[in-house]
This record gives sequence, C-alpha cells and structure tokens, in this order.
Amino acid sequence: MKLSNNKVGTDEKEDILLAQKDKRHFGKLYERYYEQVFRYIDRRVSNIQLAEEVCSSVFFKALNKIDTYEYRGYAFSSWLYRIAYNEINLYYRSNNTKRVVYVESAEELNLKESFQSTDDHENNQVLLDEMIKQLDGLNEKDLALMEMFFFEGMSHREISEILNISEGNAKVKVHRIKDRIRKKIENKSS
Repeated sequence: MKLSNNKVGTDEKEDILLAQKDKRHFGKLYERYYEQVFRYIDRRVSNIQLAEEVCSSVFFKALNKIDTYEYRGYAFSSWLYRIAYNEINLYYRSNNTKRVVYVESAEELNLKESFQSTDDHENNQVLLDEMIKQLDGLNEKDLALMEMFFFEGMSHREISEILNISEGNAKVKVHRIKDRIRKKIENKSS
C-alpha cells in the first residue's frame, strides 16, 4: 500500500496499516469516521434505524475489504463514502423506492453563492422550495453528485474519487447540473 502523500495524516496511515495487518485494529478507523459517514447516510435515507443499518453494512464491508484498500491520493474517508454511496443506492434499488431530498435551510444549499439569491428571507424560502423540487427531479447520479457538493461540501476531487470519475468530469457535471437547475428556476419565475 502506498501512503506517501501528506493528505493522509500519520495517525491515519498507521491505523490503516495496522488494520490491514490485523483487523482487530480497524476500531480506530471506525471511531474516527463513524459519525461523519453516519451523517452522510442519515441525510440520504432520513430514517435513523435505516441509517444505522446502512452504516453498519458500510463498516462491515470496509472491515472485510481493508486489506484491498490502496491509497490513491484521496483521504480514507473517500473510500468509506464510496462504499456508503453504493450501499444507499443498493438499498433504494432493491426496495424500488425513490429518494427524497431533505433540506432544512437555504443556507444549507449555499443559495447566495450558487444561485444568486437575495438577502430577502421570503425570496430565499421561495427559491429553496423551488430548488428542492428541482433536486427531487434529478436522476439518482446527478442527485448524489449535488448532495455531495452542496450538503457535504466535498471538493470536485473528493467527488471524483467517490463516483469513480475524473476530477474534470466532476467539475463539468456539477456546473451543468447547477446551470440546468438555474435555468429551470429562472423560467418558472419569468
């Protein structure tokens, strides 16, 4: 395993190497990442029991596959997010249900920077409602990409690792989806 890049901290490198040699050491990685992976999953399934089940499955798979993990310039958490992303999609496919987008506030979507929102709270709420409708209308892959970008604040590089696409492709996709949403919102308000 190559862990020479500075993006992975020394403690994390040691924990990964120890877990690869002896799976009993996986607990440190579990403790370090459980909360953030759980939050990621919970925001996508909006059911605490289901989120716990999916999260357990993610860490079980990671534990069983830790010896195959290879550092490729991304944080270990990106590998866990990829497993979580796949587990969430597997759940929705196998249960034949559609995901719903849950957003608590306009700030959560960075509306001012992304969609030229105003400081007017009432207008922001209208924009937020329209954004949610537009996000709900996205296909699964586009929705996942936008959730990672907006809700998780992930970089294009992190998104590219999780979705197994190039960083340039991640940038283009985010830009195109935002453009499509912006145009639909502008057309509705015209």
